[in-house]
Amino acid sequence: MEKKLLLFIFFHLLNNSSANVTDSVCKATQDYKLCNESLTSNPYSADEDAKGLARVMLYMALHKTTHIIVYVKQMMIENKFSDCRSVCKECLQVCDKNYNFILHYFVLNAIKYFEVDMYHDATFAIGLSGLNVSTCADACVKCNTFNLTNRSNEYAYFVLVVGDVIDFLY
Repeated sequence: MEKKLLLFIFFHLLNNSSANVTDSVCKATQDYKLCNESLTSNPYSADEDAKGLARVMLYMALHKTTHIIVYVKQMMIENKFSDCRSVCKECLQVCDKNYNFILHYFVLNAIKYFEVDMYHDATFAIGLSGLNVSTCADACVKCNTFNLTNRSNEYAYFVLVVGDVIDFLY
């Protein structure tokens, strides 16, 4: 009975301490709710310290970037445009190049810098990834078939919060 009680207390403290880390980290960001919901919905963040939570957020940014690239490729393959066919085709080509550039030159570099404890550089790189999404959004203004502006804006805002989580480390 005593062992079960000690084991219960240990796991309770362990769970509360990881929740406290997430809470502390997210309180230091500009959007507590987005940070907290992102981390608590991700099973990999359950037992992480602040550095582990930052890593999880960086990989979530990687996932979001990759997801947008796949979406753009899918739209290019389907090639179903009811309005201004060439405008939408150009929009998709610009977005494909833009998000691949973001992925390879900013997101992957942010992860690389983070893994060698160059947190300032990681924050800077992930922040630049968010600033560069406007190229895609601007290219799609005249394409009414689909619009990547909302996805781009959501991504740009998300990576600001990722940067805040990394900033918590220094």
